[in-house]
Amino acid sequence: MKLETKYLQIWNLARPYYEKGRPMDIDHIEWMMNDATLLCEKEDLDSDLLLPLVILHDVGYSLVPDYKHFNLDLRRLHMSEGAKIAESILTELGYEKDVVEKVSYFVSVHDNWALGDNEIFKKEKLLGSFNDLDFMWMATPKGFPAVMKILNKNVNEMMDFVSNNEKLIDRPFVTTTARKLFEDYISDRL
Repeated sequence: MKLETKYLQIWNLARPYYEKGRPMDIDHIEWMMNDATLLCEKEDLDSDLLLPLVILHDVGYSLVPDYKHFNLDLRRLHMSEGAKIAESILTELGYEKDVVEKVSYFVSVHDNWALGDNEIFKKEKLLGSFNDLDFMWMATPKGFPAVMKILNKNVNEMMDFVSNNEKLIDRPFVTTTARKLFEDYISDRL
């Protein structure tokens, strides 16, 4: 799937941040851009909000020293720093103020589920759809082994972790397309 020029411009400015961040994030974002484009087409989601959110959501990890996956303070830090970077990039590219504010806000709360806040993903269809994609990464060909290594799980443990994850109950898939994509990825991993 070909990405529109305006999203490639965001990616070109965001990529240097990802190069300083976590090792798997470039693959993560490139995969997400493709499936987010498909989700926007199939589910009539606003690509001018979802694609910038997808591209920019983890840029804040570039400013997180000695990142630990389960440290909630560092997770908060990556969201707040990421929101500032997102605002800067979108402003530089001439995005309208309301889009800049909305995307920056979404970046600032995109991992709030880890802090016990699941409701925001149910109230905001676009943010819920983003969360579906972000979670789904763990079932993809590159995401599965990357996350398996981080979590120190074997293949069977990882399959169980993804297939029976609390996300599926606490933040159910927002669209039928996302649910189908996830089921296909799980089937492929099996």
